[in-house]
Amino acid sequence: MAQYKISVITLSFDNQEFTEKFVQSIRRNTTLDYELIIVDNGSHTDTQQWVKKVSDNSIIFNSNRGFAKGFNAGLSIAKGEYILMANNDTEFPKDWDILLLENFSNYRKLGLVSPVYTSGAEEIALRKVAGKNKKILNKFGKYPSGVAFFSKKEFIDSVIGGWSEDYYIASGEDADYCYKVWSKNYDILIDERVLVKHEGKVTTKTKIPKWNKLWKKNARQFRRRWFFYRIFKPLSRIYVKYKYSER
Repeated sequence: MAQYKISVITLSFDNQEFTEKFVQSIRRNTTLDYELIIVDNGSHTDTQQWVKKVSDNSIIFNSNRGFAKGFNAGLSIAKGEYILMANNDTEFPKDWDILLLENFSNYRKLGLVSPVYTSGAEEIALRKVAGKNKKILNKFGKYPSGVAFFSKKEFIDSVIGGWSEDYYIASGEDADYCYKVWSKNYDILIDERVLVKHEGKVTTKTKIPKWNKLWKKNARQFRRRWFFYRIFKPLSRIYVKYKYSER
């Protein structure tokens, strides 16, 4: 049984000043009962000690296990009914949790809610100011960047099985996650009411050499894995609707 309403999970890999701002925004602006989990991917010792001090629960790795393995590790110890998985170079506004959570009461087949963000590769959720609209995305179409994903833990564990660990270090996992949600005939919603301040590419720019080359390699892998769903989008929507229809 869940002991918290929400588990907030982020990854740390040095760049402590950004994680500090993230932690401050979560502590200041979260209303519901929650736990903060930080998974450290091989930071220097002083940052790792800081992570242990400021988090409610932490996992410390001696080397960088990457984005997917890091979040899956956090999920393995999370005790919340709902999960926020967010980049550490983000800052969350007041009542973000209440607003994102209420969507699950209003939409029946909701697998993932993404807030909008000030910086991100995918423009579908890119905004300068918060809005009032909420939008269900077309399956296998444009998807939000993995800046901040909010889902039910039971859904992550039982339906999609967490993040794919087949993409090396960091890139491609967010697209794969979204396609996994859609492939089970669940919806992805963009909530404009929650605007997340996002620095963008802090870790990849400073800690991962030749990131652009890695991104291209992972993008090819994503395209191969989801070829049918990407190329035949209308047919894919019909296929998953029929496959998972309640008969």
